Amino acid sequence: MKRSIIALVAVFTLAVTACTAEDSTTSTSVGLGPVGGEGIFAAGAVVEPFDSCTEFLDYVKRHAMDLVGPYGLPGYGGGWYGGDVVFTEAADELRSFEQAAPATTVPASGGVEGVDYSGTNVQVAGVDEPDLVKTDGERIFVVAQGKLHWIDVSGTPRIVASLPLEGWGHQLFLSEGRLLVMTSGGGGYIEPIARGVAEDSVAYQSPRTVLQEVDVSDPDDMHVLRTLTMDGTMLSSRMADEAVRLVVRSGPIGFDWSFPEGAGLKAEQEAVERNKELIENSTLENWVPWYVLEDHQSGVTSDGPLLGCDQVGHPDEFSGLSMLTVLTLDIGRALEPGGGIGLLADGQTIYASPTSLYVATGPWMVQTWAAPERGDAPETLTTQIHKFDISDPTAASYVASGEVEGVLMSQWAMDEYQGILRVVVTDENPWWGSDEVPDSSVITLDHVGESLVQVGSVSGLGKNERVYAVRFIQDRGYVVTFRQVDPLYVVDLSDPTDPSVEGELKINGYSSYLHPIGDHLLLGVGQDATDEGRVLGTQVSVFDVSDPTDPQRLARLTFDDANSQAEWDHHAFLWWPSDGVAVMPLQRWSWDEVAETEDSFAGAAVVSVTPERLKQIAEIEHPDGSDADCPECGWWTAPIMRSLVIGDVLYTVSETGILASDMDSYEPMEWITF
Repeated sequence: MKRSIIALVAVFTLAVTACTAEDSTTSTSVGLGPVGGEGIFAAGAVVEPFDSCTEFLDYVKRHAMDLVGPYGLPGYGGGWYGGDVVFTEAADELRSFEQAAPATTVPASGGVEGVDYSGTNVQVAGVDEPDLVKTDGERIFVVAQGKLHWIDVSGTPRIVASLPLEGWGHQLFLSEGRLLVMTSGGGGYIEPIARGVAEDSVAYQSPRTVLQEVDVSDPDDMHVLRTLTMDGTMLSSRMADEAVRLVVRSGPIGFDWSFPEGAGLKAEQEAVERNKELIENSTLENWVPWYVLEDHQSGVTSDGPLLGCDQVGHPDEFSGLSMLTVLTLDIGRALEPGGGIGLLADGQTIYASPTSLYVATGPWMVQTWAAPERGDAPETLTTQIHKFDISDPTAASYVASGEVEGVLMSQWAMDEYQGILRVVVTDENPWWGSDEVPDSSVITLDHVGESLVQVGSVSGLGKNERVYAVRFIQDRGYVVTFRQVDPLYVVDLSDPTDPSVEGELKINGYSSYLHPIGDHLLLGVGQDATDEGRVLGTQVSVFDVSDPTDPQRLARLTFDDANSQAEWDHHAFLWWPSDGVAVMPLQRWSWDEVAETEDSFAGAAVVSVTPERLKQIAEIEHPDGSDADCPECGWWTAPIMRSLVIGDVLYTVSETGILASDMDSYEPMEWITF
């Protein structure tokens, strides 16, 4: 099965500054901050600040002129593929043993996370990640069927409040009496939210990120306090010590691109000239991401640019006309979008430790999506990695940048340990492939001055194969590659200046998710496969890595003709160590041609895990339309998306409802329809 980064959107943003917005009785406006990059980006760093708004505008116009075509800017609402591009990160879990246990927090009630109830399965302990389900041990908040549902589980589980939501892809953060609901929306040809566009014009609307601060202190009065709407797509977010770090990518706005009026080169060239004129006449409002903040209690609306010119930098190598904006927000503090910092680059990969945020950007992305018009593809793939200090709960600050050869498969390909950043890269273009045999490497980088300097590397992992999973565990790294068989590589990182491959294990199939389950034991979730590499169904494995020179598989369990969301989304995986069980969504379908019967299942598998044995002990399935309690389900059984433990009850969540099951027998106790 071929895994790759999927292209599906990239409406990128150029952030900077904008002119002062109009004042009104119901709206306040925010003007530009002071120009100049002092204090934001260090002199001599890979990232350079703009000295003025004029310099910024000259920069984006110059590069836009080089890229514009007969359908506009490729990747920004016009171009060779007629749309935008988004890179979907593969979900391969990485965490060290010291990070494996969930963050231990004590809420006002409900007990201790990781002991009395399970939290979100995150990459780094102490750094929460957004998800469609959140709990504090007494309340469960779920987004399903376009609504936010509050389920009280302090007694008999029941829905006590619901709130309609707009948009899609909702993600949640929970902090005491506040819930932050984040979603994406927009797209299409309507008037954008930014200023400076003629009222009667019809322009391409870049995607929008919408944040809603919801008061969840009283189930009888759950309501939205404030709504923050921004130009751009939310790439990723993290929360530590109540501070939310949000990375938003946005692109040019307000351009009504010309298209060729007829066929032939002349029509195309005339369209190019008209589009160049649009760029030449553009203003800051065409390039800046805008925000609108609505306070629903006071009735006051404010708006303005997300960033000032002095808050934006660009890599020394042109990396696209996108703005990656890092915002710091405090749930419960009016959602004021201050303390932002912007990076003019195309990127997708985000990693965060408790004190550092890393953003990986790729000049190769720009070269790739411009390649069809230019007739070539980039030969050398490089990724720039930018480090931000997030120890200040009020703002992020730029620290240093570095560059590595190759492409990062996802956020899981980065890990920080004892001040050293470790990354896994592959030298194959995920879009075009490569004429050369692809190779993967582990690279170590140290922070020296304003640079992330490569101090060591080891290559030769999975020749002619793709990286499927990575996990760093203290001074070791585990890398899974696959094309026909699955080599599990054990990398010694005890000396960052001299990393080395200690051992490898070759088995059929692959693991796309690795989870530590005890001292020197890993649980792998992926796919079984034939000797030729044809996948057969979900496979769960226990690996013994106590001897790095000789890793072994101790146990194996397969589910024929099945797949699990946990293979690509770590939030869908639950490990409950006190009972030694793993719970994962599972879907399977097969057809017996002889008997002319089908076997289908959409639910969750509960697996008992020991070093010597893997055994399925339960299958959990939600009701379909044949159940009188679920008339909305029709004939369809909704797949289970998440599972969580509270006390001695396992809760499984689907789009149609939440099921409570007894942890001793796994028999259903209560079904709640959304």
